[in-house]
Amino acid sequence: MKNQTSWAASAASLCVEFGEEDGIDPRYLVKESRSKTSHKTLQLCKEASRIVTLVLAGETQHPLLRDLLVISVVPEQEGQSLYVTVAHNGDDLQVSGDEILAALKQVQGLLRCALAQALNRKHTPLLRFQYAGVVAKGGV
Repeated sequence: MKNQTSWAASAASLCVEFGEEDGIDPRYLVKESRSKTSHKTLQLCKEASRIVTLVLAGETQHPLLRDLLVISVVPEQEGQSLYVTVAHNGDDLQVSGDEILAALKQVQGLLRCALAQALNRKHTPLLRFQYAGVVAKGGV
């Protein structure tokens, strides 16, 4: 009993005040703060990014969509819908973001069909799009 009281006294002298997480290993705090996205949902996002990129580059005949890059795919509602962020690669365009989103809405059925063929799921997730603008060409 004496060891514990002496430990508390020495610990109190080291800090100004005690907090809720004092004495808890920081590794456990990091695990609690992580999102609850499963690895299967993350695999779905990666596969969806690959499929959408391939379909936009090859199968769509729309001239505005050929140069689009998929920046990110984020799951929503436990993977029932996917939030796809796209951007143009290359030169400045004289096209507004609304026109790009309208063109993406026109080919959304084609994208979901290709996604359904590639995935072995009972339900194909809905696709929502966001246009991020023009990505400048970088060089390697």
